[in-house]
Amino acid sequence: MKNIAKLLVGILFSALVMAPSYAGEMTVTGGATATYTTNGDDASAGKNLGISNELDFTASGELDNGYTWKYQVQLDGTTSANDDTRLEIGTDMGTIGLYVTEGGMSSELAHGVGALGTGFDYASPSTFVTSYDVDGYSNIQYHTPADMLPFGIGIKLGYVPNMSATTQLSAKESDATITTQAEGRSLTMAQVKMAPIEGLSIQGSIAETDAMGGDANGDDGISANVGAKYTIGQVTVGYTEGGYQAATGAAANDETVYYENKFYGIQFDVNDQLSVSYNQDESEENTRAAVAAAATAGTKTVIAMEQETLQLAYTVGGATIGIADVEVTNADYTAGKAETQSVISLAISF
Repeated sequence: MKNIAKLLVGILFSALVMAPSYAGEMTVTGGATATYTTNGDDASAGKNLGISNELDFTASGELDNGYTWKYQVQLDGTTSANDDTRLEIGTDMGTIGLYVTEGGMSSELAHGVGALGTGFDYASPSTFVTSYDVDGYSNIQYHTPADMLPFGIGIKLGYVPNMSATTQLSAKESDATITTQAEGRSLTMAQVKMAPIEGLSIQGSIAETDAMGGDANGDDGISANVGAKYTIGQVTVGYTEGGYQAATGAAANDETVYYENKFYGIQFDVNDQLSVSYNQDESEENTRAAVAAAATAGTKTVIAMEQETLQLAYTVGGATIGIADVEVTNADYTAGKAETQSVISLAISF
């Protein structure tokens, strides 16, 4: 996958040999969600009222040679700083994108089932360890043109040159932070998705870090996910399976921790306004220790965290009223720890 980085750089410089652009257009879109949440990551979390927002400022236009461009900056969460920024150039040969904490390619949510959102990704008092993803860093991507391949196949290739660059840098600014070998120095990623028949979508991704120092600096990290979603009439079912193993430094080679995940769900759309869904998300943390002195075998410990999520969503106009109920066993990969969470929400899009 290391050759992907060279390919992306070559395509980028070819695409940027362009004439000046026409004047573009500016749009603002977004939404706000108010929630009332009970319980959470511990028994004393109590009851909380919160409001989140997401505002996208998007400028787009066309170059003299017919290529298109799009610039977007997003304000979200509890910060007003520039966040989740992208600059995309559309060509006949595909799209080249430059992203800052944006452009996610991981497929751990490929099953895409949830009346309000996909299972644990919508609400969870626990943290699921799923995969590497380029959208945690500054990254460059290439996307194949739409309809170029049969069966709706689309391919994305992504590269993170510096895994310490997790925030936006201004033009010509340099990040001198050096990540540890255990974190990895660069990240390469690929995603493939397809829609072979009506109602069915399949998506997979793989990512690998590069410590840039050989075996003496430990093992590179790797993650992979593949999932599918199928809709027939008012029913949608989905399933995703994947694994993740973080990069390890040389001193950490005596012990390996990796995760094996299975996520699935079912959703029923009662009508155009009302939907209900059920998700079950399972994640196993596997800790494998090296063979001790005088022993004949190593040891392995497995902790399986499981979350069940029930959701109900009612949409009227541009507003969605939702209820989500969450139960987690072995929460945060801690044996015997149970967590619950209930969320009542009002979301408005504009």
